[in-house]
Amino acid sequence: MSTPIEFHLPTVTSTNDYAKELLETYPYVFVSAVHQTAGRGRKGREWVGDPGSNVYVSVGVRHPDPEGPEELASYMARGALAMIDTLRSMAPNTRFRLKYPNDVQAHTGEVWAKIGGTLVEHLYQGEHCLTSVIGMGLNVQQMTFPETINQPCTSLQLLGVTVDVSELIQALKRRVSDIRMLPWPSIHARWVAELDIVGKHVRLSGSNDDWIVSKVHTDGRLTARNTTSNHERTITDGDSVRYHDRDQ
Repeated sequence: MSTPIEFHLPTVTSTNDYAKELLETYPYVFVSAVHQTAGRGRKGREWVGDPGSNVYVSVGVRHPDPEGPEELASYMARGALAMIDTLRSMAPNTRFRLKYPNDVQAHTGEVWAKIGGTLVEHLYQGEHCLTSVIGMGLNVQQMTFPETINQPCTSLQLLGVTVDVSELIQALKRRVSDIRMLPWPSIHARWVAELDIVGKHVRLSGSNDDWIVSKVHTDGRLTARNTTSNHERTITDGDSVRYHDRDQ
């Protein structure tokens, strides 16, 4: 099924949670909302946003056949690429980039700041993944952000770009549908290029040593090499990685 069944809600606890419920009936859904009351990011972090000011979207897919770990890992990359492509089409004069594994950042003229992110959730029955949901949030017209967010944040409005939220949602839906049809090897290659982390020096939580990322695997993991001992470490948690040469 190439076209999702679309649902738009005035308010919802979480578009991801609503998409999961809809997948009990429909095979492919696109859910958007004016406001989320319990939006969340990775590791259960609260995703805070003003009503009507941002993009709150989830794309849900039911899997009729088993999918391997690589294809399941592709959903995070597909969501991030769909967001950065959509932003570039709406704001061609603004610089955007991806931060491993799921953040979209924009350059404010002074620093790189988070403007969006993805949250992918899979539902399993035993070893078989039944459904996958990609949650996507983009800051569009939000002007202030809570002090509890421990990183710079921005929005299109703060960057001087005026965009209608509903127009952005529709553009994102089209891009998600396009990217969903592309094979994972080509998506993976683009994701790796946009992350721009291979060959870069990074800091890893729990270590004071210097590391260089040597590979982004097709299942989403990173391999990093210790520059002193040549010991290699596999990374599955994006929160444990800090790029040396990037503003965080």
